[in-house]
Amino acid sequence: MTVNDAVEFDPFSAEMAADPHSFYHRMRRSCPVFRSSMSSDMWMVSDDASQVFVVTTYEDLAFVLEHPELFPSGNKTGPEDPPEVQAELARGLPKATTLYESDQPGHTRLRSLIQSAWTPGRIARWEPRIREAARELVEELAPRGSAELVEDYSDRLMNTAILDFMGVPREDHERIKHWDKLWVKVFIPGHPLEDQRSAAAEIVTYQRYLEDLFEERRSNPRDDLASALVHARTEDGDALTMPELVWGLMELYGAGYGNTTEGLANILNLLLERRELWEDLLADPSAVEHAVEEGLRLDGPVQWLSREAAADVELGGTKIPKGSTVLVSYVAANRDPKDFPEPDEFRIQRRGVSTTGARHVAHGRGIHYCVGAGWSRTAIRIGLEALLQRIPDLRLQDGFQAEYHLPAPMIRCVQTLPAVWSPQD
Repeated sequence: MTVNDAVEFDPFSAEMAADPHSFYHRMRRSCPVFRSSMSSDMWMVSDDASQVFVVTTYEDLAFVLEHPELFPSGNKTGPEDPPEVQAELARGLPKATTLYESDQPGHTRLRSLIQSAWTPGRIARWEPRIREAARELVEELAPRGSAELVEDYSDRLMNTAILDFMGVPREDHERIKHWDKLWVKVFIPGHPLEDQRSAAAEIVTYQRYLEDLFEERRSNPRDDLASALVHARTEDGDALTMPELVWGLMELYGAGYGNTTEGLANILNLLLERRELWEDLLADPSAVEHAVEEGLRLDGPVQWLSREAAADVELGGTKIPKGSTVLVSYVAANRDPKDFPEPDEFRIQRRGVSTTGARHVAHGRGIHYCVGAGWSRTAIRIGLEALLQRIPDLRLQDGFQAEYHLPAPMIRCVQTLPAVWSPQD
């Protein structure tokens, strides 16, 4: 294939939201790394990129993510904000590099500080509190006999769980959720200027709220993420700056709430659409952990990630010029039949592991492997267990067929999940 052979590809289209898998299966067979027709000025690709290439195989994706010196994060800011929006954001904290967009050597420093706060031990200590939040919510829903599981359960549970973990008081949870939703208007092109400006002003308020939270936890630490982050130190005593703390927590909340909400919703759809899978978990609750992994492989919400070619390189038989944007498709790699035989089948005992023993890439791979993956797995597992224990006859409404949408770039999730069950006393 030459660089002149562009493939019509719009990851934001309704068609790709409905079914990305058929397209990726075709491309994997015919041209596993292809040049895309998508514009290089679309959000999440490098500002100065002239071409965009898409990677669809597990092997090639692993190569890209494990060689950050060849495929760094690059400059993925998208088109510059209008002056009016920039003026509003200038009233807040200076933009700090976050984990997602960082490259070496700064990435190692940033990740070590954040990872030291988000430890398996801290997650384990919080597990009873996540379980209690799930129990309270299920007890509220059980007598009703019906619910829309995305909004009524998955969204509410994951928002409560992550904000409790961050250290945000319950009375402020809805404010944080509202502020987080404004990111789309500010940082993604296409919104009216006044909407962008107004959203930018509120994001500055969001930043000041988090700044106050960190200062309070600096003086009065608790067992929460804000306290752990503000007191995190490297071996030589380095600490996160206030802009790094605030921008970093904004990013961690967006991923820890949004992606986990969507992950649970997608997995619930898989299990209830083929209800024998739900019955399997009722018969063997110890398999829930395995179902989470296989569900994330089969229908993880994060669709792709962008990188930048630091040099001319050949990948999957395609020559990629230096400076090009490289989109690695998680959803395509996770259904690569070379690594996952019968890739479109949900097999609980597969546990999301490939034939070579490699794990699915729903949480990424390499130095940018999701820092909150352990949290996400734990929260999704608890969310499933609470429903299995309290509402075992949970089922989708008769005749329902899930429709998918893109609530944010890169993210694919079921829109609604209307469910019914026998009302529980």
